[in-house]
Amino acid sequence: MPKISVIICTYGRALVLAQALQSLVGQSFRDFEVLLVDGNGPESGFKKLIQEFDSRLELRWLRTPRGLTRQRNAGLQAAVGEILCFLDDDVSFGPDFLARVCAVFESAEMAGVGGVTGYDVLNYPTCITLRWRLRRLLGVVPSLKPGDADHLGRAVPVSFLEPFSGCRKVGWLAGFCMIYRRAAVEGLEFDEGLPTYGGEDRDFSTRVGKNWQLMMDGDLHILHHYCDQGRASDLERMRQTGFGTGRRFAKSAQSIADYCHVFLTLMGDFVLDVIHFAGQPSSIRFALIFARLTGSLSGFRSWRGAAEQTR
Repeated sequence: MPKISVIICTYGRALVLAQALQSLVGQSFRDFEVLLVDGNGPESGFKKLIQEFDSRLELRWLRTPRGLTRQRNAGLQAAVGEILCFLDDDVSFGPDFLARVCAVFESAEMAGVGGVTGYDVLNYPTCITLRWRLRRLLGVVPSLKPGDADHLGRAVPVSFLEPFSGCRKVGWLAGFCMIYRRAAVEGLEFDEGLPTYGGEDRDFSTRVGKNWQLMMDGDLHILHHYCDQGRASDLERMRQTGFGTGRRFAKSAQSIADYCHVFLTLMGDFVLDVIHFAGQPSSIRFALIFARLTGSLSGFRSWRGAAEQTR
């Protein structure tokens, strides 16, 4: 049984995927398998790339219908390692990356840690902008503490963290680098009702965080290249983001106070989107206002409808 299963879900990114696989070829730690979950379809042209790396890695090629949560679940079900390392296809990292992962999970003081993410040295830290401060003022987010998350799934970017050494507790893990102890994810799966940009990483990691600690390792360096290839348009991403917000709210809201927070969150972001449009009017900014709101309502109804069918 390999110590680590590296799960990479890919769609339409052959060039950057080759860079990620090359990073794995150079690892000093060798007890790992790679599961490449390919949603490109039978005519994708990825076969040549797979053949190039097949002799250099313990590589398994899994072909599934397109969809990030569906692909993540396929990798989760097929993996056999003791540590499950979900990486995006547009990341790269140094030769000691997996050795560091193994050392973290084998450390005695990390016995209660179920999930770890790395520090993106290419894009972190990001500043706390005026919009984020206004989101906090309007009650859209629970705080401005980096990596914070509440039971409704409202979260603060981990990217606000300044460079540091060692591990710090966070409330959720970013999807480009999510690393889990197998025991922490037993019985869990990704919500396939969530679209690609619907926050499936936040949804899954916060469920793990109910029983296990989640950490960011400031010494686990990774580079997230944010490749535009294969990404949806700004409008579609906003709709999917809203959908994920609404679906998480429907899952989690229980009390009147929760529903008040839901209302404040939706209305707060709506007001800020209107202000953003007023500052520099354009057709796309106008469309974005309603893409988030209508997406949120659709997401809320999707979970309620599924719950009613189950009953």
